[in-house]
Amino acid sequence: MKVLCLGDSLTETYGINPDLGWVELLKKTPKISTVNAGICGDTTSGMLTRCESLLIKHKPTHLIILGGTNDLWFGLKDEFIISNIQAMSRHANHHNVETFIGLPTLSYNLNELNFIQENYSECIRHFRSTLIRFCNLKDKPVIDFSLNMTHKHVLDDGVHPNEEGQRIMMNNVLKVLNK
Repeated sequence: MKVLCLGDSLTETYGINPDLGWVELLKKTPKISTVNAGICGDTTSGMLTRCESLLIKHKPTHLIILGGTNDLWFGLKDEFIISNIQAMSRHANHHNVETFIGLPTLSYNLNELNFIQENYSECIRHFRSTLIRFCNLKDKPVIDFSLNMTHKHVLDDGVHPNEEGQRIMMNNVLKVLNK
């Protein structure tokens, strides 16, 4: 199984040793190879721009899309973000690659405001709910990266997972890939 992991800082690994990120940990699992195509600060528009060439270059069997938190920080709406995720999923489908949609981790910084002065934590919670509804409607498999995570599993910024959080994220991926 070759897994292309497309995303932002939640995928690239921010604030800790990259070797301890969920993508690298997943790579240590027997019969799974991974490609970390996460870029800190990226949006789903950037991910969509890169998606086709990454699929052609790496020829994965599976694609995990984990994005949207930077879009939300800039005040972009859920529907726009989901349309980009849907487009990436269609690219993967065209290349016979099975796609998994990642639900971003929660923000535990409850007072942070995004670029347009909305509560960032609430924006992420709302987006997660909207994305779940979309995936259920379209029968798309979902990986909930926040499952079993608490505020103890993130860095001081309240958003990015620490080493223990990264292990939890990797286990959440394995639970879905092993089904």
